[in-house]
Amino acid sequence: MKALEAVVEILKLEGVELLFGYPMNNLIEAAAVGGIRPIIARTEKSLINMADGYSRATNGRKIGVITVQAGPGIENAFGGIAQAFADGTPLLVLPGGGEMSKHGLGGEFDPLPSFRHITKWSARIPSPDRVPVMLRHAFAQLRSGRPGPVMLELPRDVAAIDLSGPLNYTPPAFVRSGGDPEPVRDAARLLIGANRPVIHVGHGVLWSEATGELRELAELLDAPVVTTIAGKSAFPETHRLSAGAGGLSIAHAAAWALRDCDVVFGIGCSFAQGSFSPPIPPGKTVIHATNDPADLDRHVEADLAIVGDARIVLRQLIEAVHALLSSGHVRASRDAFHSAIEQARQKGVADRHDQNTASTLPINPYRVISEVMRAVNPDETIVTHDSGNPRDQLLPNWVSTSPRGYLGWGKSTQLGTGLGIIMGAKLAHPEKLCINFMGDLAFGTAAIELETAVRERIGTLTILLNNSVMGGYTAYMPTASSTYRSNRLSGDYTAVARGLGAHAERVEQPGDLAGAIARAIQATLGGRP
Repeated sequence: MKALEAVVEILKLEGVELLFGYPMNNLIEAAAVGGIRPIIARTEKSLINMADGYSRATNGRKIGVITVQAGPGIENAFGGIAQAFADGTPLLVLPGGGEMSKHGLGGEFDPLPSFRHITKWSARIPSPDRVPVMLRHAFAQLRSGRPGPVMLELPRDVAAIDLSGPLNYTPPAFVRSGGDPEPVRDAARLLIGANRPVIHVGHGVLWSEATGELRELAELLDAPVVTTIAGKSAFPETHRLSAGAGGLSIAHAAAWALRDCDVVFGIGCSFAQGSFSPPIPPGKTVIHATNDPADLDRHVEADLAIVGDARIVLRQLIEAVHALLSSGHVRASRDAFHSAIEQARQKGVADRHDQNTASTLPINPYRVISEVMRAVNPDETIVTHDSGNPRDQLLPNWVSTSPRGYLGWGKSTQLGTGLGIIMGAKLAHPEKLCINFMGDLAFGTAAIELETAVRERIGTLTILLNNSVMGGYTAYMPTASSTYRSNRLSGDYTAVARGLGAHAERVEQPGDLAGAIARAIQATLGGRP
């Protein structure tokens, strides 16, 4: 068995069904011969975004596996892998490589020095017999600790050489660990005694599949829940304890809860403080639970730190809280806190009402979001956004009801990413309606992938919010915009989409939205984007 064939056999043993590929790489043909379906995209970046969405939508139970050409292929892949690394998405990247016998002589790009900064582990397979050892380590990395991409380069001469013996491979298990019992008990005491506790939820709760435990703890503590962009959908936003999500834009209730709380319990989050994370005001008592010790005291100083898997830590906390309540501890009343949060929530609803129902022209984007929400069953829908205004408009307003019903991303904010992510989600869940909201600037960076969706029968729904302007950038280039119109965009995007084979409509009147959305949903049911 040649090394290339061994890679395919291992992927099959790992349950891999799809290979996201861009020619040329002999692994594409070898995988197809072995029964693994290749998905060929039009750009390497979107290909990786598709694999990213596939991994996210399955919580890493199915890993997005990628192969690209040596040299220009892996060079073009950098942005997509950086996006996945920033948000902590597990991907297995298997680029081709130059001949091992000529390594170090120059002439071909060596990806390892660059990609070590945006992967959990990057290495080169030096000989056929190292294939099973290194792939097992790769999958172990993908199934333990903070998720992230792993890259293994397979040199073309190594790929063609036989293993010295039979393939011996056993898939590694998922490895998860709980927190130190002492800080867990201390955290339980703090949370029971707090007057205004808030649970701050990050992406790790979704990867850990811990929504049930999160809900149980929130109800036990009677504590409101705020999520990050990536953590949105980890807690049902129809629940009375949901305060919503926050990033560059933030739900009214979430902003109030974080501002007025006395204790913040961060679970499955890094507490990264930037434009795309809910701010943690100073003066709060902070409990930080993460599976990555590198997160601790990096962004926010923690009064208590717990390192462990989100689901296990939540279960430990539930048991610790029950034990304390049974032994006579009394939970503080949170009625006044909840009343204030509810007032903030109602203010947010009132403030958005006019926009959600606006009949003005041009069409208000919040009216579009509202119309789409009325047209779908959120439990059977997966929605994502693109960079910029669509993300900020969608985040606090879309009501998420089930885990991974909303795929939020944004620690790296590359335009056009959302289209690939939603295509990957649709491949993972063909039974669900998969929707992407994007602006015209983002559409220009990724629109060609509609041809991929048509060819592969990936029936996604793209809502293009077209205002013919770089809405989020004008303030940063006022002279360029006013004098040279540098912020202006143009084009018939409906014609572009139709030309690529997609169902496409241009809607100019608010009253026409409902009908157009219904027709678009019907088209996706037949596998047409």
